[in-house]
Amino acid sequence: MRLLIADPDARAAQQLADALRALAHEAVVAGDGRTALTLATQETFGAVLLELILPYVGGVEITQALRERGLDLIVVMLSVHGDLPDRIAGLDAGADDYLVKPVAAIEIDARLRAIQRRAARTGGHGVMRAGDIEVNEIKYRAVRGGRTLALPKLEFQMLCELVRNKNAIVTRDMFYRNVWRYDGEPATNVVESYIRRLRAHLNAGGEPDPIETIRGVGYMLVEHG
Repeated sequence: MRLLIADPDARAAQQLADALRALAHEAVVAGDGRTALTLATQETFGAVLLELILPYVGGVEITQALRERGLDLIVVMLSVHGDLPDRIAGLDAGADDYLVKPVAAIEIDARLRAIQRRAARTGGHGVMRAGDIEVNEIKYRAVRGGRTLALPKLEFQMLCELVRNKNAIVTRDMFYRNVWRYDGEPATNVVESYIRRLRAHLNAGGEPDPIETIRGVGYMLVEHG
């Protein structure tokens, strides 16, 4: 895969690029956000590996710009900033994953393959359905009964997790691992808060609530029809 690495630490970026090349990737390095955004929009890459803090244009802003332009490429945030608010900011902006440095090239390679497998399991088009709900993971689109849902990234990823596991329980820990990419102690009521927001979007047209709360366990998207 052709990768763009955006990191102001030239030595660390070059070491990562060399390690990824040893894993059969092609790697291009950018030392600031402005250069990274220009390269990402003018050249073809399979994935962009973004440091959260970059000169001129930050990783969150770059991710937002790429998603707004509809560019179909994997975005992975790589940062020493691993606090939950930073992870939420990156994922909300449209990143596919968020990894805390230091991280080995072999893990980055595995994460990229996992993201590709998720797309392959949905027929290569990223489309999954549950009743009158349809989500497209690649194009970041969600529809219910013909009504387009304007979901922020985290709510969208939570919906994907629920649709992927339709008629089965998705636990709070599963949301933290698969949506927030967070293995630490869950913050109080974070999942519940985002579920409320997701429900508001899903049911805005007066439809019945498809999300069932399993008290003390998690949530289930019940497929009807």
